Amino acid sequence: MHRNGRVEFPLRRWAFGWVPVVPLLGTTAYLGLGLPEMLDDGGWRYVGYLIMVLYVGAAGVVVWQLVMQRPRVVVDRRGIHRGRWHFVAWSEISSIGAVSGPSLVRRLRVLPRDVRAKDLVLSQHHVNDLESFRVWLNDVLAEQRQLSQEGHLD
Repeated sequence: MHRNGRVEFPLRRWAFGWVPVVPLLGTTAYLGLGLPEMLDDGGWRYVGYLIMVLYVGAAGVVVWQLVMQRPRVVVDRRGIHRGRWHFVAWSEISSIGAVSGPSLVRRLRVLPRDVRAKDLVLSQHHVNDLESFRVWLNDVLAEQRQLSQEGHLD
């Protein structure tokens, strides 16, 4: 962070991969038995084709995310980004919440100052040790607040 002002956390393939794969495997087993009958039956044929298209689409999205390692979490001098659409500026952060949730799906919430704004939720898909990440984010937040009080922040 001090060298170039930016730290990127790409999607961890192993941590992300099991989340969509387990339901897809269960769905595959179920559809593998019932799909041929749907395609043979005249009334359910279109439903069978729709299921196949949705299944292939979902598998394509999962493969794209695993290959491209997106969305990324980026911490820079402006704030915290999760993917393209989720961003919270340092000046808009009230606090970094506590790590919560069961061990396989732990989450860290970045709480905004505006109570009507949505929390930025970070998960183990990007960082293995969320507690250490929380401590580091608190340090960076304190540093950014100090810089903004001194007038050095753009």
